Amino acid sequence: MSEYIVQRRIKRQKLRRKARRGEIFMRRLYKLIRFCFVIFIFYATYRLSATHYWYLPQDIYTNPKTQYLEILGNEITSNAKIVSEMQKVVLPKEPLYKIDPAETARQIEQLPPIKRAYIRRYWIPARLVVMVEEVTPAFTIAPSEEAPDIAAFALTGELIPREYLPLKESNNITKILSYGTKGDDYENWDIERIKEIYNIARLLNEYSGEKVEYIDLRNPHNAFAKLTSVKLKLGELDESLYERIKPIQHILPEIKPMIEQIQYVDLSWKDSKYLKME
Repeated sequence: MSEYIVQRRIKRQKLRRKARRGEIFMRRLYKLIRFCFVIFIFYATYRLSATHYWYLPQDIYTNPKTQYLEILGNEITSNAKIVSEMQKVVLPKEPLYKIDPAETARQIEQLPPIKRAYIRRYWIPARLVVMVEEVTPAFTIAPSEEAPDIAAFALTGELIPREYLPLKESNNITKILSYGTKGDDYENWDIERIKEIYNIARLLNEYSGEKVEYIDLRNPHNAFAKLTSVKLKLGELDESLYERIKPIQHILPEIKPMIEQIQYVDLSWKDSKYLKME
């Protein structure tokens, strides 16, 4: 009986030693797998950081058909002008994640029509997406009805130079006729003057229901405005103007049958309205 017990104990110890060796083997195997996994992570990280997909092509600013640069939100400013400003900031030969686009965005914001600029970076492949917010045009400036626009103003007062014109027809803004002389140089107009002219055009459009093609300020004491169907004599642009133009909403339906014989509607008088016939 005692020999049987001894044999059982010996067998049990062998099983325990075998189980312990199995546990030791599994622990070592797990450590080896963990070590290999860490090595793989470091290697993959290194390969990812060194891959060419992180690098922008050096012709990103010179290739007009590049797929690595996209510009969004610009209607006044051409892509070429935005790219020209971006070229003023040296593009480092570094991975995309090391490039700070803030300086380039600030450079783009130097353009008169650009209010804000933001640059996003994308990977696989490395590319830039430039998003800009432009000023809202208030009106354009021209010396005559037939002449092309020579400048434009934004609602916030910025002067938009000739190089950004003509504006797209979708903007549907009014042309202001001005010689820029006689003490009323448009380049010196302040924000109050700009808002005043813009509000006159807006109210004329609202009261008449027609597009205001132009407002003639070449004689500041005897201004005119051209609607789609008829010309208006506004006279002096004083405080009474806003009251003087209100009746146009009632006058237009009445004169519609003889609109072709009318040279202009005289709104220069506060209490009286006249029709100048051809």
